[in-house]
Amino acid sequence: MKILAIIPARMASSRFPGKPLKKINGKEMIKIIYQNVDKNKKLKDTIIATCDNEIKLFCIKNNMKYIMTSKKHVRASDRTAEAVIKYEKFNKTKIDLVVMIQGDEPMVDQKMIDMSIEPFKKNKKIKVVNLISKIFNENILNDKNCIKVVKKKDNNALYFSRSPIPFKKLGKNFYGYKQVCIIPFERNFLFKYLKMMETNLEISESVDMMRVLQNGYDVKLVEIKKETFPVDTISDLKKVSKVMK
Repeated sequence: MKILAIIPARMASSRFPGKPLKKINGKEMIKIIYQNVDKNKKLKDTIIATCDNEIKLFCIKNNMKYIMTSKKHVRASDRTAEAVIKYEKFNKTKIDLVVMIQGDEPMVDQKMIDMSIEPFKKNKKIKVVNLISKIFNENILNDKNCIKVVKKKDNNALYFSRSPIPFKKLGKNFYGYKQVCIIPFERNFLFKYLKMMETNLEISESVDMMRVLQNGYDVKLVEIKKETFPVDTISDLKKVSKVMK
């Protein structure tokens, strides 16, 4: 199985402009993510997908593979898909699985990549997987930048939201689950997804996976035990810097 990792990254984040090149303990976040992902030997390649010349120049300087994409993309999945098309054309090959790793997940590691890939080996009907982890902090539950997930008994997603769901705690100091933005797509399904119209809940929640759910497809959820924190704000950057010391 040919597996390609794509890290979509752009400088014009509405919540934290320029964050891919912000440093965590002396190293740029995008470099940390790239190096952590690229260590995984199951991947055919690791590519940064960007529309910014500043990130391009940083990639060249640091021997990191990149693909330039359109500035028009709003969703990370759209940027990822364009990078896949360009990669396949340049390398005269076709990918089987595309692992999208958001450019604000500096705590990603090889095991997380492995866990996200594993369901596809066991069940060929699976089209997309999303990692999740437990929420143990009420502040995180109420943080609109944290995407919460409710799952069904079969470990497929029921709903994604930036609102605090579920309403009450599920157990002692357990507030439910949050999305971890390591999302592998079956290659053909990624392009099928892009042909679907944006849905009202996708727009309302600003969560790509709602388009999948509203069109009647499953998102298989895989829980990781490691507690990870994305970087959406300057305060997140400070917190992650302390955790990763």
